[in-house]
Amino acid sequence: MTQHLHRNPLRRGAVALTLLALGSAAALAQDGPPPPVKVPPKQPKPVPVIGRDAEPKVNPISPEDQKKLDAFDEAQRLKAAEGAVPVGPRPPVNPKAKLEIPFGLEKYDFGLSRQGDQLQHTFVFKSTGEEAVIISQASPTCGCAVGQIKVKPEGASEPAPYILGQPIAPGSEVTLEATLDTSSKTNQTQVRINVYTNDPVGTIGLSLNANVEPFLRATPAFLQLGDIPQGQERTGLIDVRTTRGESVLLTEDTTRQIPVPEGFSYELRAVNPDAEGKSSHWQISMRVAPEAVEGPRGYAMTLLTDVPLPQTEELKKSLATGKALPTVYNLPVNVNYRVLGVLSINPQYLSMGLVRPGAAVVRNVRLVSQDPNFDLSGVAVKIEGENGEPLQWAEHFKASVKPALGQNAVDIQLELDGLPEGADGSFRGVLVVTTGHPQKPQELVRFSGVCRKLAGVPAGG
Repeated sequence: MTQHLHRNPLRRGAVALTLLALGSAAALAQDGPPPPVKVPPKQPKPVPVIGRDAEPKVNPISPEDQKKLDAFDEAQRLKAAEGAVPVGPRPPVNPKAKLEIPFGLEKYDFGLSRQGDQLQHTFVFKSTGEEAVIISQASPTCGCAVGQIKVKPEGASEPAPYILGQPIAPGSEVTLEATLDTSSKTNQTQVRINVYTNDPVGTIGLSLNANVEPFLRATPAFLQLGDIPQGQERTGLIDVRTTRGESVLLTEDTTRQIPVPEGFSYELRAVNPDAEGKSSHWQISMRVAPEAVEGPRGYAMTLLTDVPLPQTEELKKSLATGKALPTVYNLPVNVNYRVLGVLSINPQYLSMGLVRPGAAVVRNVRLVSQDPNFDLSGVAVKIEGENGEPLQWAEHFKASVKPALGQNAVDIQLELDGLPEGADGSFRGVLVVTTGHPQKPQELVRFSGVCRKLAGVPAGG
């Protein structure tokens, strides 16, 4: 019987490997082990860095995101023009970058505080995207200072200061320190911080809130003396106290003093002052004299204490640059009033607005007498063009007078009964009101409007 041998190449290769192994073992026994082979350590996969030189593939930017980015660029330009410290370059939007803060923790309420307190809070974020997130700017509103931003990479024991514009690896924790300066704040207040990133969201809005008890409180905060008939006197009082009973010296800030209205006067005095003239309770007496000038009037002042404000970084910077910021606790005070003549008319100007041909328009003014012995039954009105010029479409205007119920007054009505088809242009006129009063025999009320013709109608009228 003839026996056929099949030549299997796989078996032949296995035999060759076996012989090679035996030869290697013999060589090791004779020459000793070979020197160790140096294998380079496995390098971790680098996190993509998104900057000016990189050209990542990103999704198209939505119009809303583009507006945010354009606004950021404009803010950068303005800050640079003001000499602000440069910030990181604005990175392109990366759909795989994400900076998150737990819902509700993007805002913090300090509750009740006192004016002058420096309130500090740290916001904590997480880089949760697939690729690096980049913070280019943290921009606070007035009254809030942003301190250091720190980054703690995943697995690190301590955070490190962050340089704006640098990539933040996924898994990293980011902290932002913020201070609310209450030196110029009172009552319920809020400041915001906008954090700009390459996250598709674009901007993360943070807020700090506090209910700030003022150092000084005025009652009323704004004094309204109301309407005062000319020739009469009226007085008012503003009560000023420190909220926690501190004795202070109050003076008026004269560096930006406005002129005092004619016939108005005031006096600032301490109630039960100590030997140094200080008190926790002050009063400002206001007086409008009979000779006060007719018309709306007002006066504003700022009261300065002798208690310095905390030396914040913002205040130190302002002092160094010569910028005018208060250095002591202060309080603005305002008073308003209106002196009425023997006759007053309101309003003193009438706008007829945009008028279409054929449309009727009615406007009213009221003439009031503060003289109880004067009768307004003889009031007469006529319509004229402004500055002696003819009134356009005068035949379509008419005026009437009727008594006002419940007071010594009359209502004057100006009526436009509809301009002709094709009328196009503006008109200006005056209501000449003859009062018959010896002190104020005439009042003038100006009016104006614009007429636009209907489409397809030739001009005319």
